[in-house]
Amino acid sequence: MLGENSLDLNQTAYLCGGPRRAALTAILSLHQAGALSISAARHRVKTLPGDPASELERTVLATIPEVGQLLGELIEAVAQSPAMNELRTSLAERGLLHRWQFLGQTARGRRLCRHLREVPPPGLEKVAVRGAAAISDAELRRVFTTPDPVAVPMPAAHRTYGANRTDESALQVTSLWAGGS
Repeated sequence: MLGENSLDLNQTAYLCGGPRRAALTAILSLHQAGALSISAARHRVKTLPGDPASELERTVLATIPEVGQLLGELIEAVAQSPAMNELRTSLAERGLLHRWQFLGQTARGRRLCRHLREVPPPGLEKVAVRGAAAISDAELRRVFTTPDPVAVPMPAAHRTYGANRTDESALQVTSLWAGGS
């Protein structure tokens, strides 16, 4: 909770930065709780045993396939989820966002965000208010502030090895082993 405003972490993130900020904050929260691993080199997010604290965190865990998912893709998927729509609706019901999405924050919502930015709370709440640039861990901040690496396809000759190779030298060796000339 954040003071007298009683917004939870995800509501604060959505109000101050929108759906992608809320998704980022939910992912970071799960990472801090040990329910996610994030590969710094590949930006791949994988689930670990853990309990989600909110509906948005449950959505994050449910979105990640068993093989993992790129961080940018995960943020986009969670930002467009029904749980995010419910989060937005809760803020509109509190009078912090307009009912029509294109109008954004109400005057009350803008005042609250301005106040939170002037005196940001510590830790993960600071990330909810200010975004990925406020992540204290330098390597994790780099992962969240740089684009996902692009997978470079390898040429076919480098993808297969040994008896599975299809070039002529492999066929000759195989035919010699099979009793050919």
